[in-house]
This record gives sequence, C-alpha cells and structure tokens, in this order.
Amino acid sequence: MLKIRALAIDIDGTITYGDRRLDLEAIQSLRDLEESGIPVILSSGNILCFMNAASIMIGTSGPLIAENGGIIEVENVVHYMGNYDNVERFYNHLSSKYDLRKVKRSELRKTEIAMFRDIDIDILREELDDKYGVDLIDSNFAIHIIDRDVNKGNALKFTSELIGIPIEEIAAVGDSENDYEMIKCAGVGICIGDGMLSEVSEYVTKNRFGKGAVEAIGYLKSEGYI
Repeated sequence: MLKIRALAIDIDGTITYGDRRLDLEAIQSLRDLEESGIPVILSSGNILCFMNAASIMIGTSGPLIAENGGIIEVENVVHYMGNYDNVERFYNHLSSKYDLRKVKRSELRKTEIAMFRDIDIDILREELDDKYGVDLIDSNFAIHIIDRDVNKGNALKFTSELIGIPIEEIAAVGDSENDYEMIKCAGVGICIGDGMLSEVSEYVTKNRFGKGAVEAIGYLKSEGYI
C-alpha cells in the first residue's frame, strides 16, 4: 500500500474561502498532518515573502513553492527557475496593445509577472508565440506570465529530489489550472471541486475551498494513504 510522506497544497481557493480568508478548519487539518510527521509543502502563485509568513502562521514545516514554481525554498536555500527576461519581453509586448495592471507588490516578484484579471485570458493567449518561450495561466485570482518550463509540477519534482522523498510518496491538492502539473505528477492528486483538474486527479472533492481541503485530507486518511 502506497504511503504518503508529504503533502503539497495550494493556498488561495484551496485552504481559504472564496474571498481568500483562511479556513481555520482546513488549517487545523494541516497542523494535524504536521503533528503526525507529514510535512506540508505550500505551493502557490504568491511571492516568497508571503509564503514564508503564511508558513509560520499556518504552522507548516515543508519546503515552499512560490510564484507558480518559479521559486523553491528548502531549508532556507532559495532556488530560482526559468528565464525572467522572456517573461518581461512578453509583458512589454502585451502592454503595448492592452491596458494591463500588475497585481500589488509586483516589484517583489522575481520569476513571473502577475496581472489583475481585467481582460479575458483567451484574448491574451492569442498573442503567445514560440519566440517568447512563455505561457499564460489563470490562478482564479490573477493572470500570470511564466517561463514555459516553469510550473508547480516541475517544482514539486525538483523539491522531492531535494528533500529525498520520491514524488510517488507526495500527495498534491489544488483547485485551478496552475495546479494541473502538480496534481498530475504527484503520487496521489486531489482536485478541489469539479473542473479541468479532474482528468488528472484520483479524487475530486464535493466541497469547494477550505472545506474541500478538509475533505481531501479526510480522503487520504480513509484510503489508508496516511
């Protein structure tokens, strides 16, 4: 029987309510995992300093995956992934044609550019070209320009090597398209609510947001994974 030794989980929309307030029941479920010896890996599109603060306040001990896989922090060592020059070139191209607004604290982002969802992402995707080497993803809270080789899945694979836990022994939980690769590559992938992630998920929660995270952890326990 496969046993899970670590849990990677998204933050916004996964352990929060829809308005981004933390769901305290979900937080308690993560703390229970930590107390049982299973480290929690926070994985988000948020900037690294936010992730550090969140880790302290939530009570997690695992690595941090920030900026949708562009930054990985393990035991206070920070790894930067991808080519930011490509990201900036594409943003400059888009901003010459569309009225775009970067999200707050954008000056702290190191590997990607995040914009408010003021415009349909499909319109922006029509501008994608191989010469830029980037992708656009929608985290449900912002539109992100990221290097084509950067995603939460690749970041989780690299993280698993750094901490010595095989990817097959890591579970992943998320709710939006930026979690797709992470859920697909994990030993057990769980989608919060029905959506595009269901095709790569072992289990799809009936509940959304933080209640879905509680349900996801309950599923891992009931199936004997933890």
